Amino acid sequence: MRAVLIASLSLMVALGSPARAEDDAEDEGFQYPETAVILALQSAIRTDDKDWFVANMHFPVRYFGETKQTIRSKEWFLRHYDTIIGPKLKANMLAQDPEHYFKNYQGLMVGDGGRNIWFADFGDGNGVKYEIITINNSD
Repeated sequence: MRAVLIASLSLMVALGSPARAEDDAEDEGFQYPETAVILALQSAIRTDDKDWFVANMHFPVRYFGETKQTIRSKEWFLRHYDTIIGPKLKANMLAQDPEHYFKNYQGLMVGDGGRNIWFADFGDGNGVKYEIITINNSD
């Protein structure tokens, strides 16, 4: 019995713990898709990268701000970018911790309160492809 216990402990030490495997993944640059899209969104906001936004929208996109709109085209979004992605929404997006986010059956929410952006996964089953479905920018 003692030999079995020693052998089991030796095997556990040799294989490492599951927590250590997760640490190794982080050390190798592993990133959850949710974290990656939040970081990409924050980068786009910092640089006012309008092209990133239109490339990552799943039209039509619902917008709730001073007015309620359905964004149906890239052109319309680009003409109204400064109103839709206003300073308060930008500040809320940049305050989001990319490692801690809200996700449920409706999608991934970045931000909180009345100022947030919702993403849904439109991946093809071989990977995750988050796209913007709703922008909320109101008090």
